Amino acid sequence: MKPDLNKGQLIKWNDDRGFGFIKSGEGGKEVFLHISAVKTTGRRPKVGDTIFYALITAADGRIRASDASIQGVVSQSSTTQKLKPTPTKRKVKKFRVIETILGIGGVAAIVLFQMQFRPNRLSTPTSTPITAIATPSCVVKGNISIATGDKLYHVPGMEDYDGTIVDSAKGERWFCSEAEAVAAGWRKAPR
Repeated sequence: MKPDLNKGQLIKWNDDRGFGFIKSGEGGKEVFLHISAVKTTGRRPKVGDTIFYALITAADGRIRASDASIQGVVSQSSTTQKLKPTPTKRKVKKFRVIETILGIGGVAAIVLFQMQFRPNRLSTPTSTPITAIATPSCVVKGNISIATGDKLYHVPGMEDYDGTIVDSAKGERWFCSEAEAVAAGWRKAPR
């Protein structure tokens, strides 16, 4: 220990912001300590540490610690880097949330792009991708007439089959057989 260094105990420390206060061993006012004044590499300061420091007067006229070291922790040589503040838990959590949102957004964009610009190989041109995946072997189309509101079903080969679109949002649906459609209260379309 150099004779011009003071000794005190760290009584307050805000690791997120990188500063705290030292209580001098001789009593008196608390001394401000910033992480940039700490010359140790082993770890960051914590409450209860014994700190050796020099006193300086800052440009604003306040007394603060300089050339500080933590008792029992190796001093930093002039060729090694200074300690950098560790990111706060809030910042780390914020970055994880942003990362998750970007990941979900990216996947959604890819799915939408593929639905929009790639032909769906699983479905017929008149069915939606979701319907085709949910009912690949069910080919009877249950459609509600716009003019009459009647529930009509269409089988492959009928005149209006290819032009009929099943919209599940309107209550329309797919059936796996004519018997299933009739049992559900639907009747065969005239064409």
